[in-house]
Amino acid sequence: MTELRAPTAETDTDLRLVAATCHALEKANLRGFKLRVSALRRLARANGSSLRELTLPAGINDWQLEALLEPLKALERLDVSPPVESSGKWLRLLPKSLKRLDITGSGMTETPVDHPRWPTSGLDVVIRLATDTLLDQLAVLATHTVTGLAIVDSPFVTPEATVRLLAALISLKDVTFIGSGVICDTVLAALHVCCQLDTVQLKDTRPLTDIPALTQSEVAAVSRMAVTCRKLKTLLIGSSTENYQAVLTALHETDLGCDSGQSRTIDFKVPKSVYDKLTKPPKRSKISLKYFG
Repeated sequence: MTELRAPTAETDTDLRLVAATCHALEKANLRGFKLRVSALRRLARANGSSLRELTLPAGINDWQLEALLEPLKALERLDVSPPVESSGKWLRLLPKSLKRLDITGSGMTETPVDHPRWPTSGLDVVIRLATDTLLDQLAVLATHTVTGLAIVDSPFVTPEATVRLLAALISLKDVTFIGSGVICDTVLAALHVCCQLDTVQLKDTRPLTDIPALTQSEVAAVSRMAVTCRKLKTLLIGSSTENYQAVLTALHETDLGCDSGQSRTIDFKVPKSVYDKLTKPPKRSKISLKYFG
């Protein structure tokens, strides 16, 4: 057997009934199991060199997480929802083999985010329903090479906490922020430290009628990020048509400079529904307008 899952996610099957007989597992979904530390240790030790993907139920506590993660040396993907009061020590036990980490805060389980551009070259981290405390704990991932970061549906996260995390994860190549009011001066300025940045997506999830016009300062912050992040190739923004046009115009009028003597071009991607409504930059512009969807 290479894959383990409970009969249904709603059952409360005792993990002890199967932990002793599971060897060479590659995938394990522990939702629907009654978890005991002794059974988790047994399962982890028996499959420490084979388990690649692990999905955990909401509410798993720190003791259970630590007992399970410590023996796992080949884990590549983890989907976890730590308790609200988690100390975050379990993050130090993540193996270097990890390539994808999905975290849902507040002890809730959500479907992992489908990210069309990933995997990146290192560790990809997706955080939903995050808190400032969780973001501060994630700074320990600086010991890994985190190249992809997405913060999704996290209205209670402050820009200051996002800034602290970005300052720690200096190997980032792909950054996605999805939520209300994600285009702000503070966060855009923080992206300046990500010198390897290749792709940035900023998507405001509010109804179009509720999205205010970007201020001159916010539009200027987008331009400064484009100038400072010398390897930036792709910028995606989800906002109103007026804001798309404001950013597009500002980027076209900005001197992006050159990188290693090479002329720089940035792909500015917008939804297909607004593509034809925008004033296109001239052919010699360093901004290439493209659409998706």
